[in-house]
Amino acid sequence: MAHREDHFFQHLITVVLSLVLLLMIGTFGYSWLEGWNWFDALYMTFISFSTVGFNEIGPLHTSSRFFTMLLILMGMVVIAMLSASVTSWFVRNELLIKRKMVKMKQKISRLKNHIIICGAGDTGLTIIREFQQAKKAFVVIEEKAEIVNELLEKYPEIFVIEGNATKDEILEEANIRNAAGLITALSLDADNLFVVVSARTLNPKLNIISRAVEKNTESKLYNAGASYVISPNMVEGMRMASVILRPTVVNFLEVMTRGEGLSIQMEEIDIPENSAFSGKTLAEAGIPQHTGLIVLAVRHIKEKKWNFNPGPSYVLTRDDTMIVLGEPEKIEKLRNLLNA
Repeated sequence: MAHREDHFFQHLITVVLSLVLLLMIGTFGYSWLEGWNWFDALYMTFISFSTVGFNEIGPLHTSSRFFTMLLILMGMVVIAMLSASVTSWFVRNELLIKRKMVKMKQKISRLKNHIIICGAGDTGLTIIREFQQAKKAFVVIEEKAEIVNELLEKYPEIFVIEGNATKDEILEEANIRNAAGLITALSLDADNLFVVVSARTLNPKLNIISRAVEKNTESKLYNAGASYVISPNMVEGMRMASVILRPTVVNFLEVMTRGEGLSIQMEEIDIPENSAFSGKTLAEAGIPQHTGLIVLAVRHIKEKKWNFNPGPSYVLTRDDTMIVLGEPEKIEKLRNLLNA
């Protein structure tokens, strides 16, 4: 791509230099043949190679007429070269964009257990940044072309679909049937409600998280099939209060969840089926000894209550979810041990 861009600019510079050279030749030629001043000669050169058909500055001698014909011919060639260069550049870029979109759609169709993010506003951008840091596969659906272009410019490697997330065909294009979850962060509650209904119909097992601006919309979203409903107003209020009431705790949690300033992070780990850890106590599993991680809490998939700071006698089972604290490489080591 860079090589093609360099080639285009080199060709464009060549054409521009040819135009300048042609103007210089024409100006000098008319000055020499007809004795005109430089401005009249330059003007005559312009109207000649541009073939606009304006009147001549004055009567031309036979030699000047031959010179004019040659100038027109050279001008037509240079202008044709310029037109061809610009046209081919636009066509090539358009084809490259279309080719890139086709490749992107092919890659999206092969995704599994990815997350679909509907809307790339302020909330959507925050979600995208978090998923980028977590290196989680995701597809963004955004209706506004300018936002799509900004996203691709800032994150060239992500998958973005330009379209309306409330339409089934756009959700299908995002490979919703093979997705693990969907987050709808559109600005209007009505649109979020529509996305939830469509997504739940297309994939009944999907984990759907929806944004709700109005408080009375929350119940409607749950009834429509949302797994979780997040109210920005409520979250902001709770956080503001917590910053005043327990600032150190809030700062600690932010560091843990974002991984900023420290080399450790808090992560959730699921115990898969047929794992060697299933049926063992925490003491037998020896997670701290083998990985150096701290197990903060454990919860079974069928239970709503968390077991915080579980003791060594707690028995791990498949579909348990552990919250662990430690360095990223140690978390990855635990994932490998669970899947061994």
